[in-house]
Amino acid sequence: MKKTLMIMSGVLLLSLAACNANKVPEATKEETTEAQERELVGSAEGFGGTITVTLTMKGDDIVKASIEGNDETPEVGGAALPELEKQLVEKDGYEIDGVSGATYTSEGVMNAAKDALGLFDTEAPKETTKG
Repeated sequence: MKKTLMIMSGVLLLSLAACNANKVPEATKEETTEAQERELVGSAEGFGGTITVTLTMKGDDIVKASIEGNDETPEVGGAALPELEKQLVEKDGYEIDGVSGATYTSEGVMNAAKDALGLFDTEAPKETTKG
């Protein structure tokens, strides 16, 4: 009887351990399901000077954008910056519509966003010669 009880207890423990082996610990589960926010920063030339774009990312999504363009014309490029921030978040990328009348500033913001995302190639294509 004692031997049977010991064997059954062992089987019960092994089955409980096997059932628990596939479960993810609670702390790990929270970390993997909740993407952490990170900031990416890039810069490019606008109309008046350097434009800096800071993108707050959650996973692959842009959840916030802030643009600094202190040298842009305040009434044109400077006034367009809040709209361009909004467009970056809405489009979830650098391919935005831009703002009419602030073409150079809009292009600078797109290029700075590309730079932040690691997509802006500043090098000219390399020429190859046959020889």
